[in-house]
Amino acid sequence: MKSCRLILPAAALLGVIPQAAHAHGALEGVGDFYAGLLHPLVAPAEMLVIVATGLLIGRSGLAACRYGILAFASAVAAGLVFGSIGAASTDRTTSLALLALVAAAMVASGLRAPAWIAAGLAVPAGLVLGLDATPEGSMRLGGVLSGLATLLGAVALITILAALALRIERHWQRIAAQVAGSWITASAMLYLAYQIVGLR
Repeated sequence: MKSCRLILPAAALLGVIPQAAHAHGALEGVGDFYAGLLHPLVAPAEMLVIVATGLLIGRSGLAACRYGILAFASAVAAGLVFGSIGAASTDRTTSLALLALVAAAMVASGLRAPAWIAAGLAVPAGLVLGLDATPEGSMRLGGVLSGLATLLGAVALITILAALALRIERHWQRIAAQVAGSWITASAMLYLAYQIVGLR
């Protein structure tokens, strides 16, 4: 049983280990719109931060959902704009992992965060995600279309997760949310530890 608990975080860790920069070219052939729409699903660090933030704002109540989703959407849009007008193309996986760690640890604790904390955390999560997901050639029509699709996909995903988390009522559902939070926490901690060891 212990080995099973370790296998899932380790598998998630493999997904966020830095690799060659194929983030915006991994879905070649599907078109700009679908490449952008599916980008948050194929970039593991972005997926982690979306799931962790969605669970956090959903578990924090209706007010957190109202303000958190709006804040997240605005921040993703801002990140995409900043990324397209000259922000240096750097690896933001560490920032995404750190934000996922903070949000997931709060979910794993089982405590409801105040709405302003949950909604406030959605801002840096969305901003970094937008910067990370800025498509190459974002000033072209195809790049704009891809960016808009990324915004749509990320906001749709976090809205679904927040709505599911908001409707959690039964004990086993709360436990499942906490387990998901603990897996994300473990994955993010393993990744950050890997980064620290790798810098020595």
